[in-house]
Amino acid sequence: MYTQRFPTLFDPLYGQGYRKTIKRQLGPNIWSLEQNLQLGPLQTPLRCVVIQLEDSSLWVHAPLAPTPEFFDLVESCSGSSGVGAVKHIVVPSYALEHKIFVKDAIERWPDVKLWTSPGQFSFPIRSVSSEFVFGKRVDGVLMSSSNTVPPWANEIQYETLAAGTFGIAGTPTTFYETSFYHTKSKSLIVTDAVARIPRTVPQLNDPELLLLVSKRSTSDPQPDDTPTARLVGWEKTALLVSYFFPEHEEFDPDTINKFGVVTWTDGWHDNFNALSGRLLVPPVVRTLLYAQDPKRVRQWVDRVSNKWAFEQIVPAHFDAPITATPSEFKMAFAFLEDDTIDALPANDLARGLKPIADLALNAKK
Repeated sequence: MYTQRFPTLFDPLYGQGYRKTIKRQLGPNIWSLEQNLQLGPLQTPLRCVVIQLEDSSLWVHAPLAPTPEFFDLVESCSGSSGVGAVKHIVVPSYALEHKIFVKDAIERWPDVKLWTSPGQFSFPIRSVSSEFVFGKRVDGVLMSSSNTVPPWANEIQYETLAAGTFGIAGTPTTFYETSFYHTKSKSLIVTDAVARIPRTVPQLNDPELLLLVSKRSTSDPQPDDTPTARLVGWEKTALLVSYFFPEHEEFDPDTINKFGVVTWTDGWHDNFNALSGRLLVPPVVRTLLYAQDPKRVRQWVDRVSNKWAFEQIVPAHFDAPITATPSEFKMAFAFLEDDTIDALPANDLARGLKPIADLALNAKK
């Protein structure tokens, strides 16, 4: 159990919650800890990365929900050092799900140094101190012009991208993401920049929620629990999370007897196959953020791929680790020069992401 102190869109919204945590070793001195991120019935993997530094201390990237299990698994990465081993916490992004539990983590590990990507903000009140938001003063902001160089910079290098700018409560707000390269494991650690949606059901997904999402019509009874039904639920979950209102998810035309009923039509499985099993920029990130300034994104991609000889990528969402080279990473961004390359299905975008993206881009003109 844990307490979510700030209201969010994610389960449990506010108050008491529970999330199971699993730990995986990704290479020498690097581990992932995974929980589920849940929005309504939709669950997807969410990841924290822990690295043991040369001095045996721990570096924790984007702490997860503060359950006793999570804390114990993080501390187990240090061997016998326990609570005192955690010396650095990193906030890699503006996104709420990657920073909402930092304050809880700092209460557990009060002697840590806190490092953040630029542009951290609070909402709806903007002028809130970092002491209130995170539980301590920020020790360093991760940008090339910063005068404060993290003591771990020789082991874990970083590059920061200004991903896009939106008006939030009338204030232009730039969203940043910082990526990291762990030299010992040759791992590129990203938050939202790229992902790979698995074609099998993730380990932590709740079968009952998968069966609920798997139904052809929301008016149908809950299906029998079979591996096929669970997989159908996962494939539809991935489409809904990626596109918001994907093609083949339709309101029932019988608006009198079935008002509000949603039915899946044939073709959704082909759309899932086109989306999954490969390294890609998630549709939300590609259409809402990277479309704003493709040149700036390309410069960041070139810095990352030319500077670091990584052999695997560890995103915060979906699959990890992903075996990939710098050239394969660059190829995932080929659309920046020509949006007809690896084009996303127009009908999947039409009712959800595209209208939102059009509003965002038009607002900047």
